[in-house]
Amino acid sequence: MENSSRPSVATSVPPTCLAASAGLHERDGYSVVAHYGSVPAEIAVCMKSVGLADHSDYGALELRGDSEPLDRALSARFGDPPLAVGNARRLHSVWHMRIDAHNTLLVGPRAAVKSEAATEYGRDRSLPLRDIRASLAIVGIVGPRATRLLTAAGLPGQLAVGAIGTVAGDRSIVAILRESQRRYLALVRADAADGFWVRLLTAGEPLGATFVGYDALTLLNAASSSES
Repeated sequence: MENSSRPSVATSVPPTCLAASAGLHERDGYSVVAHYGSVPAEIAVCMKSVGLADHSDYGALELRGDSEPLDRALSARFGDPPLAVGNARRLHSVWHMRIDAHNTLLVGPRAAVKSEAATEYGRDRSLPLRDIRASLAIVGIVGPRATRLLTAAGLPGQLAVGAIGTVAGDRSIVAILRESQRRYLALVRADAADGFWVRLLTAGEPLGATFVGYDALTLLNAASSSES
């Protein structure tokens, strides 16, 4: 794995992560946090407590339009019935998140999101695709204590796998997605990202929460795939 302490391109990594001695490297033209000093220690955190990961490696597109053409497009990708509001499904590493009747977000590794945009989504002029990545912070919460952390932070954690949660009255939280039993993805408005990191770190301190990087997550994903 290629590691470098200095990015060769402009970084979107949050100041909170940079201040925690993030080691950066370049992936697909973007700087991402590779590690925070010890990949084995970060893997152990994800296995025993809860790790917090910045996903600068992820892209995000908004697919917005009338409900009928959006239903048709989602049915073409996943079959009938169309993806229900408040739910998400993953295809080719990309989460398709049905936020409401008129809005679906495509979130995942940047190259994979770009490929999904080239499918029928990109050919249907009634459903314009808009790149909203710059307006979002994307945070992964990983580990056996992830649900406890979200609950302690006043965020939706008691979700079914594939379900999307929001916080009533808080427009800064775009969505909380439960990816698996031990993994969540949080989408937050970029101008609220610093406060969101503080919220997670404060609630997670008694639970042993700490930062984890891309390298640890990659190894965990590989181990999970080999066991399935």
